[in-house]
Amino acid sequence: MITYQLEARLEVATFRDLLLRTELHRQTNDPQKLQGMLDHADFLYTAWDGDKVVGYIRGLTDYADVIYVADLAVDADYRYQGIGRHLLGMVQDQLGQTLHTVLLASLYAKDFYAKIGFTKDARGYVKNPQHLDPADWTV
Repeated sequence: MITYQLEARLEVATFRDLLLRTELHRQTNDPQKLQGMLDHADFLYTAWDGDKVVGYIRGLTDYADVIYVADLAVDADYRYQGIGRHLLGMVQDQLGQTLHTVLLASLYAKDFYAKIGFTKDARGYVKNPQHLDPADWTV
């Protein structure tokens, strides 16, 4: 049975392992960067199968107008069980249904968000740091 935690604390090694299992393209070889991703998010909600973390959502918000979802990812072995939908629902329930929710979808989720009520918007842009290999962070 999948359980969910609000504001769970993850160790960097656990977070790195989860990132690799989700197949989300993020730099996983820099522990300080991973720690910063955990420390500076305004919210981090997780999904667990026993003592194994199998999904997470993290992001930023101003708590008044907008929620930016930085990552929503589920372990590849646990996809299509409603975990991502549940995590996103937790954010909207906790932070407010009246806030705009903004995100960049990965290729794995290109159709998922439209199914749950999101509208695709062509006005989005991404600028990667010059030192970053584009394959290390893709949406």
